[in-house]
Amino acid sequence: MKKAIFIFGILFIALIFVKCGGGAQASNQSTGNWKTVEDPFKDLTVQANKMIEDGGIAAVGEGLSRRPDIAKQKAIADAQGKLAEIFSNKVNRLKKNYQEEVGQGKQSEVNELFSIAQTSFAQKVLIGATEKDSKTLTNDNGEYRVAVLVAITPKQINMSLMDEMSAGKPQLYQRFRSSQAFEELQKEIDKYEKEQGK
Repeated sequence: MKKAIFIFGILFIALIFVKCGGGAQASNQSTGNWKTVEDPFKDLTVQANKMIEDGGIAAVGEGLSRRPDIAKQKAIADAQGKLAEIFSNKVNRLKKNYQEEVGQGKQSEVNELFSIAQTSFAQKVLIGATEKDSKTLTNDNGEYRVAVLVAITPKQINMSLMDEMSAGKPQLYQRFRSSQAFEELQKEIDKYEKEQGK
């Protein structure tokens, strides 16, 4: 009798484990209808990507607050942080291209040239950034969600970058001017000016 109760108890516990395991698996499966949620700021992102393709730097920042002015300030600060990161990546790519062109033996000189330019210009990047577009959403709770597109034109970036390089290390800058990397910067400026002239 005790043996039968013991076997029944084990079977009962096993049955509970099977039920619990099956329930957990079922809870991971959704039975509802899924709907696509559109990004309300997609048009701003498309504009930013186009500006980047044209050689500029652009970013969309977002901010949330119960006050629309604070939400916008947060969005601008967010966008400026993203701009600084994009600018840093742009300078690093330019440095890599120039380094490949002049060779590894000049690495310390190249690093010095670009470090000077990047440090001093990074502070100015945010000042030269202009708000190109914005969008504000609100909800029933009285909150505001703001997105701001902030950008710097290729001409602003490249001319300022070259100014910083020439002021920091004039001899190195003269060698840079005769490089393919410099020509690429100049092409970006020319392309932008041509697009603006249309």
